[in-house]
Amino acid sequence: MPDTEDPWPSTRPEKPHRRTGRGALTPEQLALADDLHTRALALRAASEEGLSIREAVALAAVQLGLEPPRASNPDA
Repeated sequence: MPDTEDPWPSTRPEKPHRRTGRGALTPEQLALADDLHTRALALRAASEEGLSIREAVALAAVQLGLEPPRASNPDA
């Protein structure tokens, strides 16, 4: 049986999947999502305590003015 695996894999990055049709994001929503994603990744990288993804996104949303600050203890 011949080897069908490509010995020269593509170096071109694959295009990210974007939803189309109903439920697709507007250009403004895509830009906001990209900003939120970038800031959350930076916060996680800079975190000494090791922020979770959820914590980093929540903090990024507060920093971007999308969410009001919340108490750090949800039981308080």
